[in-house]
Amino acid sequence: MARGCGLWGLLALLCGAGAGLPPAPGPPPAPPRCNVSLDSPAEERWLPALRRFDPAFLRAAVARVIDESVPKWVHEVIRPIAAELEFFMPQPFAGEILGLCKALGISLGDGVLLNFAYESTAFCTSIVAQDDKGNIYHGRNLDYDFVDILSKITIDVQFIKSGQIAYQGTTFLGYVGLWTGQSPHKFTISGDERGGVSPKEGMVITRNRRGPADLWPLDPLGGAWFRVETNYDHWTTPPPFDDRRTPAIKALNATGQQNMNFDALFKVLSVKPVLNNNTVYTTVMSAALPEKYQTWIRTVK
Repeated sequence: MARGCGLWGLLALLCGAGAGLPPAPGPPPAPPRCNVSLDSPAEERWLPALRRFDPAFLRAAVARVIDESVPKWVHEVIRPIAAELEFFMPQPFAGEILGLCKALGISLGDGVLLNFAYESTAFCTSIVAQDDKGNIYHGRNLDYDFVDILSKITIDVQFIKSGQIAYQGTTFLGYVGLWTGQSPHKFTISGDERGGVSPKEGMVITRNRRGPADLWPLDPLGGAWFRVETNYDHWTTPPPFDDRRTPAIKALNATGQQNMNFDALFKVLSVKPVLNNNTVYTTVMSAALPEKYQTWIRTVK
């Protein structure tokens, strides 16, 4: 990531030097892309990705995320239970966590705690929108504490099965699920939001422990050509101190359905406070155009 960012900065400097002007900012850097083979044993799948990072840095990152986000009493409960991982966590997730822990030299308990920590404390803004030609676009900002660390371990992953991309997404190294991803030509997903490939196949799904509690689909014929979901149920009013929904809606209305595309969606997700100091990355995608999947690491000055 640092190498790509430096290259863009150098190019901008060279282009602006002749005019005596400060360099124009380059685009945000993309995360590294890694392949994970679903044909490999679960414990070995993440080893190629791990080799691209400094193990000492990864161990320090794991320790900080756990220490600052998981209560100490949970540490004491989880660590002995982790020895029985395969009995309460399904495969291949248990095997993948075990392989990551062995490779990093951390305890299985810490590997489980890390995945629980990622599950419990993330925030996001997700948008699904349909343009006037019926194309579905899906974008998201993932917001999280520890942005200084997580921005350095964010990766795009292609999960390969029999030589083909079965699905792909963006995650933090050490987490065996996906917050953001797509199955090519089938669907895209971010948290509780899922967009299809045909007109009107976009929906916000609000879930409780038993299943869907609310389904909120696109309704382009009724004027609802987009849906915005943050961390507050869409039928409630977001708190004034964390209202990312209203600025996103205003930006989408200003854009207009006829102008919706990948670039326009990225710009909406770059409007403050939709983009904020805790935004780790932005992704835009469309299941009908899987090759357009794009993630950027974000920093707000």
